[in-house]
Amino acid sequence: MNTQLKILLYIGLVVGILYYIQTKYSLFDISFDNPISKIEKKDKEEGNEVNSLEILNRDGQKIYVEVEVANTPQLRESGLSNRDILGDYQGMLFVFDSQGDYSFWMKDMLIPLDLIYIDYAGYIVDIREDLLPCEGEYCPNITANEPFMYVLEVNSGFVEINRVDIGNAVVFNISSEE
Repeated sequence: MNTQLKILLYIGLVVGILYYIQTKYSLFDISFDNPISKIEKKDKEEGNEVNSLEILNRDGQKIYVEVEVANTPQLRESGLSNRDILGDYQGMLFVFDSQGDYSFWMKDMLIPLDLIYIDYAGYIVDIREDLLPCEGEYCPNITANEPFMYVLEVNSGFVEINRVDIGNAVVFNISSEE
């Protein structure tokens, strides 16, 4: 057996051992799964309801996002204002009473966001990426090109990292008590 093949086999063996150790003992602060799916499984086992949604991305992967629901005028008005942190797979889901055209803005925001617009049937109809907080007094309105019933606000870069596109399907896992 030549030297290069032996080196590749040794590397494969070491990677396999590290993978086994990680999955069994979680020694390193890394994960090979979507973190929300693990949280959802744990919460369901404990009987806790977690509001979430699943986006079926362009690669056919399910992207889980834990969401806070803004389904009243007061909750929609405050949104994610004055928050300085949002988890990688966390967001706010704005729920409107009917499909239409509603405007958003980045007033009092501290973090940049991606906005994902979803229609009544659960399909992404528009996306706005890398929206920066307003500077100064002027704060422009942000609108979609298509009517929508839901808007998901997530960290800036989420759409690109998770390969989310217009036309992707969304499944809602929202408690009816909201």
